[in-house]
Amino acid sequence: MATGGDSEFERIRRMTRSIKCFSDQLLTGIGDDCAVVACAPHTDWLLTADLLIEGVHFDRKWFSLQQIGSKAVRVNVSDIAAMGGVPEFALVSLAIPPDVSVPSLEALYGGIREAATAFRVTIAGGDLSRTADLLVLDVMILGRTERGRAILRSGAQVGERIFVSGTLGEASLGLRVAREQRCGPDAESAVARQRCPEPRVDLGRALSQGRLAAAMIDLSDGLSSDLAHICEASGVGAKIRLQDLPMSDSCRRLAATLGVEPAAAALHGGEDYELLFTVRPDAVAALGGSGFPFTVTEIGEILPAAAGMVVEHSDGRCEGLQTLGYDHFR
Repeated sequence: MATGGDSEFERIRRMTRSIKCFSDQLLTGIGDDCAVVACAPHTDWLLTADLLIEGVHFDRKWFSLQQIGSKAVRVNVSDIAAMGGVPEFALVSLAIPPDVSVPSLEALYGGIREAATAFRVTIAGGDLSRTADLLVLDVMILGRTERGRAILRSGAQVGERIFVSGTLGEASLGLRVAREQRCGPDAESAVARQRCPEPRVDLGRALSQGRLAAAMIDLSDGLSSDLAHICEASGVGAKIRLQDLPMSDSCRRLAATLGVEPAAAALHGGEDYELLFTVRPDAVAALGGSGFPFTVTEIGEILPAAAGMVVEHSDGRCEGLQTLGYDHFR
């Protein structure tokens, strides 16, 4: 029985530890961004699902219904990207409270269609129900990748380099400024990152097809927590160099305005939906060539498990890295 002090992932482990598998086609089950299922001689299916619940994942005071619908699809597509796959089909289930009118429902579904079109996802079905007061969206996406090419969390090896795409920290600051109704170009940029994440499908595909990434995850809960998932699944430790964390000038300015340490936003903020991945030393050069048109930054390296997770300051001093990213039950 789960206790009140259990974390989100401890609860998942408790609930799923006695689950039986009745199919020899399940290659990777609970514990990664997607389940991996063998379906054809040269193809594996990728299955993922995410809930977005009003008051937990969004608030209609600072999200339009169209933005909510779009984000519900985008965060699921990001899971497919984290496995190096291509999204194909979606099942969309909605539970609607009485205050969502028919035109509002059409706006919500318009956002769902917009994101599905942007990533060439076919909406194949779903369900519609009613709730007493809260809006709930449940999206399941089915993607595909080449047989045996899904990039798991469990593939990291000691000595590999740790990379991240894009920039970090802005989305979490965007949630704060939306709540506080702050204005200005930096605030608007951050809110846009929060409302409309950009799944890195093309990058995930390039890493998979080039066999460049050994382990990968998308950054939904925050770098510190999501790196911990890779370390736990792979049985390794990690070192992150604070001075190398990629942050935009806009993010740094906004963090200063809000009185937030920029490195804390980058490490623990969450909802960046960038890709965090590890690369063998002999494959690092391929990420910097002209034939690799993606912005990625090396931020650390994989260590033996006994070293744990540490952060290195600019003066070379190291200390333990706490996992302070988002947890539904913290």
